[in-house]
Amino acid sequence: MKKVALVVDNSGSLTKEEMEKIKVTRLIPISFIVNGEEFYEGENMSYDEFYTFLKDKKTDVSTCQPSIEIVKDAWRDILKEYDELVYILLSSGLSESCNTAINASHLDEFEGKVYVVNNQRVAYMNKMAMFEARHLIDQGKSGKEIKEYLEKTRSECGVYIAVDTLKYLKKGGRVTPAAAAIGTLLNIKPILQIHGGKLDAYAKPMSMKQARIKMINATRKEIEERFPEEAKQGKVYIGMAHSFADLNAHELADFKQEVISAFPELPFFTFDPLPLFIVCHTGPGALAVGYCVDRMGIIKDMLEKK
Repeated sequence: MKKVALVVDNSGSLTKEEMEKIKVTRLIPISFIVNGEEFYEGENMSYDEFYTFLKDKKTDVSTCQPSIEIVKDAWRDILKEYDELVYILLSSGLSESCNTAINASHLDEFEGKVYVVNNQRVAYMNKMAMFEARHLIDQGKSGKEIKEYLEKTRSECGVYIAVDTLKYLKKGGRVTPAAAAIGTLLNIKPILQIHGGKLDAYAKPMSMKQARIKMINATRKEIEERFPEEAKQGKVYIGMAHSFADLNAHELADFKQEVISAFPELPFFTFDPLPLFIVCHTGPGALAVGYCVDRMGIIKDMLEKK
């Protein structure tokens, strides 16, 4: 049986404890730029520091993908101890890094050893894929088999994200300056959706309260239409995420309880802070809710595993 390494980026919002639980071999992080200086989440900038920067209107934030040379050097180092590696990273619909890594994996030195997973996921959806990858590795599956499974099931999830400000969407080119100005004037809280890895507009409610209701209703409708049998079997997990600036613990707890109460028949997966490189695009005060299908039925045991 081949020795397979699990390599990830920080798009899955894995905590330190979760990384230990699923035995991540290597984290290759996506950095972000604040006022021209590069930072790494949890290494040289904390969440609180990042959000303090965002409160200053003069702060400029952007993202920075790891260079492919850094990634290839990491692969070479890992392959000194492992026969193969599975690399799970940010959706190809949100970044070119995935396609760049896929191309690099077909170089002669990596062919048949490095398996880059293009599963088109982010946040808790990618976390579920990382949990599944560890289970499959422990089951003795090869890198090729793991990649094929995760890509085959990549569309069995969905997420809706309500943003509190249009400022960062405007900067990223998701909305025009004119639309952002009108939206800000009308206090619109746009809801975005991620399906198939791409970020698209879904709705334009006039308040975050309306946005929360719309996201919950959209998630329920999608589960009922796409995965009714899996839901009956307890294999559809509800997931949540947030960028917590200007949201206190009480408000976050209320939103979590609102979602859990809306889906009493479904298991709950996680409620994570969004990765800071994602917050560079959503801005502070974003809330997300959605679902993932646990087709193998292994997540409950893995969550409870010490």
